[in-house]
Amino acid sequence: MKTLIISHNPISTVNNNGKTMLTLFSTFKEEELCQLYVAPAMPDVIKCKSYFRITDKDVLKSYYKFYVKGKEITSSDIDTNTHLQYESEKDEKLYRNVKNKKPVRALLRDMMWGGAHWYTKKLASWITSQNPTNIFVVPGSSIFLYKIALKIAKKFNLPIVTYVGDGYYFVKASKGLIAKLQQARLKKAISKLMAKSSHLVAICDELSSEYSNYFKIPTTTVMTGSYFDLSPKSKQMVVNQLFYMGNIRCKRYNSLAEIGRTIDIINNEFNTDFKLNIYTSEKDNSILKTFEGIQSITLRQFVSGEEFNKIFSSAPALVHVEDFDNDSVDLVKYSMSTKISDSLSSGVCLFAYGPSNVASISYLIRNDCAIVCTDKNLLKEQLVKVFFDHEIKEKAVQKALKLAHKNHQSRVVSTAVYNILSRNSK
Repeated sequence: MKTLIISHNPISTVNNNGKTMLTLFSTFKEEELCQLYVAPAMPDVIKCKSYFRITDKDVLKSYYKFYVKGKEITSSDIDTNTHLQYESEKDEKLYRNVKNKKPVRALLRDMMWGGAHWYTKKLASWITSQNPTNIFVVPGSSIFLYKIALKIAKKFNLPIVTYVGDGYYFVKASKGLIAKLQQARLKKAISKLMAKSSHLVAICDELSSEYSNYFKIPTTTVMTGSYFDLSPKSKQMVVNQLFYMGNIRCKRYNSLAEIGRTIDIINNEFNTDFKLNIYTSEKDNSILKTFEGIQSITLRQFVSGEEFNKIFSSAPALVHVEDFDNDSVDLVKYSMSTKISDSLSSGVCLFAYGPSNVASISYLIRNDCAIVCTDKNLLKEQLVKVFFDHEIKEKAVQKALKLAHKNHQSRVVSTAVYNILSRNSK
């Protein structure tokens, strides 16, 4: 068996999607994997026998150079000591621009790919040389990636296993004609991919239920595996700092700011100096200004690789948040942050703040494995437990470790994926 992974990002240790794929394929041998991806990034781990990359720039340039210059990436091209999300600062600035989320930009991007001859002799030759027996596609919200997977599957007669980590099909369309048009086009693309998929892998039970019931497709829930080894025991310590290490977009910055302001109140009342450390690569001032005037919040530079591992492993308590805004809830209600599995495996207390109808929050509540707050009016009360109530924290951590052992060990997760792909291989 050999699997062709088709995705936006390469397998890596820095990008959330990259880390998710790293755990999903942790038990696979290098010669059992190859990957086609489109992000302007390089893998920082050698997990596949070979990679092939076609970026937006390659496609855009083809409109005046008359060919798409994709390229093969082999292990000799990969620097495992450099952990960067993008190849250049220019690319990072471009791809992290919040305006890219606007429907008109998504539509134009899909049109750009749709009019380009991305399926080149070079790509076809690479796929032939790799000789995959199935496709594992991680499509996301860009329509062109669905079309790429379907075309390659048809050309090489390959079974498709689709991985879904978000409920894009079930998200309400934003207001405006272009937004509604783009959502309709995306739903059509998803329907076509579902019709050709032999199996679906979903990140949580809620997503499995929605897709399997609607599309009548065989579906398996495979939760995200932890990037870290499972802690053998609770390593509870005095909690005077909270650590948030993840994406602050989807308005998560609002919930983080509310936590910070509440910690300020606690510090004034108890004469303490508790802190919330937020590690972020965010550079948008309109987002960062949300934290202005909050004394307990310290914004820290995004870290990756060994530095990330060191900080994450030494944190006395970890934080997961979602926003309460209706549009944000609709966007992430089926999402399961990669940090959930890592946090549950860590051996320290996880504090979560967000609405109960989001899958990640409901999962924590259902399993009683974190201190969770779903009501702003109770935020102070729940944070006081994190800082002062050792017994409650210890109970939560013990349950977290049991749950991580059951659902989030990379070996278990990857074995499940391997078995699914083995059964769906030509």
